[in-house]
Amino acid sequence: MLQIGARGKGVWGRVEEAVGKARRGRGKVAVGVSGGGDSVVLAEAMWRAGMKPVILHFDHRWRGRVGEADARWVKAWGKKRGLRVVLGRAKKSGRTGEGEARELRWDFFRNAVKRLGVRELWLAQQADDQAETVLMQLLRGAGPDGLAGMAVLSKQIGLEVVRPLLGLAREEVRRAAKEVGLSWREDKTNEDEWGWRSRIRRKVLPYLAKVYGREVRGALCRAAEIFAGEKEYWEKELRKIPNQPDVREWRKKPIAWQRRAIRTWLGRRGYSGVSLVEVEGVRKSLVNGKTATWQLRGGWVRRSKNKLFWIRDMGRIAKRTQR
Repeated sequence: MLQIGARGKGVWGRVEEAVGKARRGRGKVAVGVSGGGDSVVLAEAMWRAGMKPVILHFDHRWRGRVGEADARWVKAWGKKRGLRVVLGRAKKSGRTGEGEARELRWDFFRNAVKRLGVRELWLAQQADDQAETVLMQLLRGAGPDGLAGMAVLSKQIGLEVVRPLLGLAREEVRRAAKEVGLSWREDKTNEDEWGWRSRIRRKVLPYLAKVYGREVRGALCRAAEIFAGEKEYWEKELRKIPNQPDVREWRKKPIAWQRRAIRTWLGRRGYSGVSLVEVEGVRKSLVNGKTATWQLRGGWVRRSKNKLFWIRDMGRIAKRTQR
């Protein structure tokens, strides 16, 4: 018989409060569970709240039998609580890049939630993950949207993604697990320095804290909160961007507005991850001649008759150019 700890005590009470605040009660939900402390705490809190989430676990096949043991552990953990567990597995074994691993994991999530009719995907990132993400985005040269980090509520892969633990530090989440007697699996790859995020976590952030003379994770999270507020403002400001914008109107706007509008417009056309170079290339189309084109990674932006058009394939741009 599973023992449920007392509500509202210690850090666990904050976990329950965060889950309750994020809960929306709108259909079937799923939660990503690696077997690590953060995801186990989140799944446990959801289960204790009566949410009955589907457990999604993906094995990247980086750690051979250890990874297989993690999958078995998660399956048994979910079965003990009467929860459905869906396991995914990479087709090839061996270590991949962090970006590729992330894409594989999200492909698994995308297919699973579509098949199961899930409306919300809950993930267990916490404040330390947020700080690492913001610093990584800064080092990549990301704009304000990238520096906004992760939001408690967002939309990805066609569904709502919920990250209720962003207000708690990693150590606090682990303390919450101990308060209610939870066990979890430790992923040793989080301790090596092979991946960029691991180096940020184990070397860069501690070094910055030492040089600065104080903890920097909180400052990075506060910066993310500020940028998230600005992102929300701009989303409202640019809500009514037309599908084919009039360059004569955009030309009158400040450069900052133009950059935001171009990024937002391309995003709504399904083009994500636009770089500053690409934004500036499109911005030149606002002022250069009556007809201009700018090539992006996944298509073209064409200016014709004072309108901007997004063209996904090269065949169509060739036909339009001959007119």
